[in-house]
Formats: sequence, C-alpha cells, structure tokens
Amino acid sequence: MARILPTPFVFQPVQLVRPAEIVAYRISEAIRAGDVRVGDRLPSEQNLSTQLGISRPTLREAIKLLAQAGVLSVRPGSSGGIFVVSQSVPSELCGLPLPELPMEDIAGVMEARRLIEPQVARMAAAYGTPADFKAMHDAVAVSAAAGAPYRRKRITQEGVELMTIASTRFNLAVARATQNSVIVQMMEILLRRMEPVRMLALAELPDITLSTRTLMNSLAAIESGDPELIDKATRERVGLLEAAWERATGKKLRRRPLLRVVADDFSAPQAGAAPAPELAANPRSRKKKA
Repeated sequence: MARILPTPFVFQPVQLVRPAEIVAYRISEAIRAGDVRVGDRLPSEQNLSTQLGISRPTLREAIKLLAQAGVLSVRPGSSGGIFVVSQSVPSELCGLPLPELPMEDIAGVMEARRLIEPQVARMAAAYGTPADFKAMHDAVAVSAAAGAPYRRKRITQEGVELMTIASTRFNLAVARATQNSVIVQMMEILLRRMEPVRMLALAELPDITLSTRTLMNSLAAIESGDPELIDKATRERVGLLEAAWERATGKKLRRRPLLRVVADDFSAPQAGAAPAPELAANPRSRKKKA
C-alpha cells in the first residue's frame, strides 16, 4: 500500500483563555460600548455573577484583572461597591484573542470596512429605533468633547484614545440599529481589527475635529434615510481614515475595483409576489419622496 503523505495544511496556534479573562472581556465590552459609563456602580457581586452565569470566585478574578488595569475600582463599606473609573480598556482585555494580523493585511481590513459599512448604515437607517439614534448622538457628543481641547494643538495619546472610543461607540450603535446580532458580532471583530489603525491615523490628522464632523455627517445621512447620502458620508469617513493611515505609514493602500452587486437583482419579486419593502422605512427618515 502506497504511503500517504501528511497534509501540507499548517494549523494556527491556539490561544488559551481563562474563564476570568472571558468575564473581563464581557464587562469591558459593555464599558467600551457606552452601556456602562465612568462613575457607574456595577451590580453586587452576587447579582453580577448570577447575570453572567458564573461562580463568584471567577467574577472576583475578572474584577481583579480590570482593577489592575485601572478600569474598575472596588470600594469597601456600605457606600462602596464595584465602580467604573475609566473607559480606556487595554487591548488585551478588549475581547477574545484574534490571530495576529500581519502589517500587509491592514489593506484587507480597510477594504472590508469600505465594503461592509455602507450596507450596515443603510440597514441602520431602515430599522433603527429612537434608542439606537440616541446612542449615535451620544457617541458624536463624546467625540466632540474629546476633540475640543485639540483644535489648535497636537492631540495627546489620551485624546486619541477618547476619540477612538467615541468612533467605536458610534459604529457599534449603527451596527446595533440593524437589529441583526450577526452583523453586530461581525462589526465588533472588524472594529477591533481597525483600532490600531484608527489610533495611529487619528494622531496624524491635521485637524482632529474632522473626525467628529464625519461622524456628524454620517449620522445626518442615516437619519435622512437617503441611500446615496449614506454611501457618500460613509465613504468620506472611511476615506479620511485611509488617507491618515497612508500619511502615518508612508504606505499606499490597495484600492481594487469591486464588483457592484445589486441586491434587487437577486430578490426581484416573481409574478404576483408582493413588492419588497423600501430601504428608508424608518419613521425617523426626514427624506421626502417626490
């Protein structure tokens, strides 16, 4: 019998994660998304462990990790508890480990963002609730407040972190407005991939308030419900980051021509079928059709 050679496929290393680290990720995600704010007190140890479905020793270890990172503070006494003291979460506590991304693959992250985000924004315009739009407005306000001190001077590392948090919150709010949990999970991974790019690029913007203005334009476009305005505003926001990245690294991003796929071509109604609903179905849409 002929000898069968082993497969040439190479398996990637597995990064083991402790249960307490997963719990820390869950808490930090809520903080980064703005669901839990600086100054908020978390539920009691007993209630929080019940909510998370974990043992109290595991929760204590997770809280210890976040406290050591300066994100949480545990205060004793009757008026004490577990408090959020910072929204700047170290990258190692931002989520489950992702495979290491080579620098040459950054172009792929940018390309994925350019392809995905306009469609996510369109869905947000159609299905967003008042609470979703409030979250978007709140994220823009955080960006404006974070950028205000740096209108006439170079932004600091702390300022970059705050601007990154604001942008991440805006993008998460847009993703959540689609009412599609798969899209939210997909965007969370994309945003984590984008974070080092965003932080480097923000530091190179000639005017940091441009970042806030692009968020404001995106929000206005989404609220209008106009697909063309949404695409234009999203491209401008993506393009601003791409240009800043190119200045910071001296590397040109690839911009491959993309095949334009029109969803209607694949979902054209059959004879006698009811027409598909229009995109701008959200009652918040201000765009009036002629």
